[in-house]
Amino acid sequence: DGRREALKEFCGLADVGYITRPDNEHAKAGNINHALKEISGEFVAIFDCDHLPTRSFLQFTMGSMLADSNMALVQTPHHFHSPDPFEKNFKIFRRIPNEEDLFYGLMMPGNDLWNAAFFCGSCAVLRRSALDEVGGIATETVTEDAHTALRMHRKRYNSAFIDVPMASGLATESLSAHVGQRIRWARGMVQIFRTDNPLLGRGLKMAQRLSYTSAMVHFLNGLPRLIFLLAPLVFLFFSINLFNKAAGLVLAYALPHLFHATITSSRIQRKFRHSFWAEVYETVLATYILLPTTLALINPKLGKFNVTSKGGLVKQDFFDTKIARPYVIFFLLNLIGIVVGIWRVTLGRTPIDALAINLGWAFYNLVILGAAVAVAYEARQRRRVTRVDLNVPISILSPTGVTVRGQTVDLSRGGTLVEFGAEPALKSGEPIHISFFLGDEEAAVPGKVVYQKDKRVHIEFDELTLAQESAVVRTIYSRADAWMEWNADSKPDRPLRSWFEILWYGLISLPRIMLGRPRSDP
Repeated sequence: DGRREALKEFCGLADVGYITRPDNEHAKAGNINHALKEISGEFVAIFDCDHLPTRSFLQFTMGSMLADSNMALVQTPHHFHSPDPFEKNFKIFRRIPNEEDLFYGLMMPGNDLWNAAFFCGSCAVLRRSALDEVGGIATETVTEDAHTALRMHRKRYNSAFIDVPMASGLATESLSAHVGQRIRWARGMVQIFRTDNPLLGRGLKMAQRLSYTSAMVHFLNGLPRLIFLLAPLVFLFFSINLFNKAAGLVLAYALPHLFHATITSSRIQRKFRHSFWAEVYETVLATYILLPTTLALINPKLGKFNVTSKGGLVKQDFFDTKIARPYVIFFLLNLIGIVVGIWRVTLGRTPIDALAINLGWAFYNLVILGAAVAVAYEARQRRRVTRVDLNVPISILSPTGVTVRGQTVDLSRGGTLVEFGAEPALKSGEPIHISFFLGDEEAAVPGKVVYQKDKRVHIEFDELTLAQESAVVRTIYSRADAWMEWNADSKPDRPLRSWFEILWYGLISLPRIMLGRPRSDP
């Protein structure tokens, strides 16, 4: 879209085709449709610009295409090697599942069972003839990917989802960028629901209709979530009882259901989504997706495609007051509601059982809202290039001709942290050559020692040639097994522990965050 001359020159150096167009009409969908006119291949692999495929990507995906001439799409997971705002600001990266793990780890395999896996915009291979038959990438909505897949399914084409991460990208760094991205998704899916409703029209099986509908109406959770956050205040402020039954009967009915639902969800989701975190995610988005989804239901032509910015820096910790304003308001309302409720207890004029239910409800909201407020405290991000935890063997050649072997702890395009079996004889500032091993291939890059502590050495790479940078990138991102074991150490959900973690982030650490004090893990 930018028609950048520097990028065109880089593509020439890297022997990569570069296609541009005179306008930006239909954004990403327009880019792809224009490019399709310039190329003739029957199969098209599509990646967002921040995604890097592994070398085995086509080996995994093309088998389904070649075996089934009716296969129009093979989708793979969107894997992220950098933390999203929740993981970064709460320091839970790779300890608690990413927000999207539930979708790619559980829901998409379920869709695949019913031949309803849909295109997610990146990390996928599509059949050119199927794209041509549906008129190319859909341009009527801002979620062109899912809409295109829906059209192909209406034409009785098949799709597949391969549950192996074979590409990696950057997660949104800031909460504001994260919310902006989700607003686009929410608006686009509701646009499809209005203009090309999967429950209506020909070509889909019932399971496909339900799978698509579930993905679309999910984004209508904004209003129910806001009602849930405000409901106990109706009683606490105005003594209006929401339940037309005795409080004991309400508890007898509701508590077993809530307990059963929580345990069942935990058993099903296990390592893909820990209990109560969905409440935080939905609360963060509720006020922001309500208006776009409502307008999309009324007039699906409203709204425009917005590109999600990635790869930026956060120079210092700061509290994003603008994005957090709705959460702060709801937090204060529930806090005031609890104070009023306790005051009414002292007066003795309100039924204690009904008051207890609504106080407990408001306290639950307070915990969830506290976490939503806390995540708006953006942690500093000083590195422009993400360091990836990675253990690969390397060797270092010192100026004296001595070679020492070690293993990386983490690695980026700018440098690496290396651990050795014994303390190496290296000095700060000393120029060295680092060799990476890709199978039988060895690639050497120049660098220097930044500093050393015991058996660990921090190394910064010098300016690299294109071939050297390519070797580093392939080592980090493009090995066939690069992301296979990424979640190997993830632990299954434990609802009680998960609740206390959110309690910590939502209430206990909130005052420290607001005062600008360092946070610590629960």
